[in-house]
Amino acid sequence: MGVPAQAFALRQAFSRGVGGSVASLVGMLLTTVAVLALAYWVTRWIAQRGTPGLPGPAGQDLKVLWQVSLGKAERLVLVRLDQRCLLLGVTSGGISLLAELTEEEAAKWLQKREEIARQPSFLEVLRDNLPKKK
Repeated sequence: MGVPAQAFALRQAFSRGVGGSVASLVGMLLTTVAVLALAYWVTRWIAQRGTPGLPGPAGQDLKVLWQVSLGKAERLVLVRLDQRCLLLGVTSGGISLLAELTEEEAAKWLQKREEIARQPSFLEVLRDNLPKKK
């Protein structure tokens, strides 16, 4: 084998190695993109339909109406679960049901919640009161 033949064989082996590395890199990039796209799709699907075993879409059946901190790790929380309103005690050790509100008591809290929802947000008030650029 002469020098030109050895140079040709060396060039050919080098191009196969570089080509294999590029193909491997492209394959890894495509796999990473596919995994990220699949993770995005699954999280969107869970957010819309809810987690298996839990009723309804996520966040629609359980709403926090009110909460107040009582200490470093203690809170009182009023939640609405479907048509029931529950007063819960939350501590670092767990969550306890303190009381279930009657329909009349729950109606008062739900009415307050609707009044708060009708009030404009800070951003809306700010937009309405800032001078417009011309």
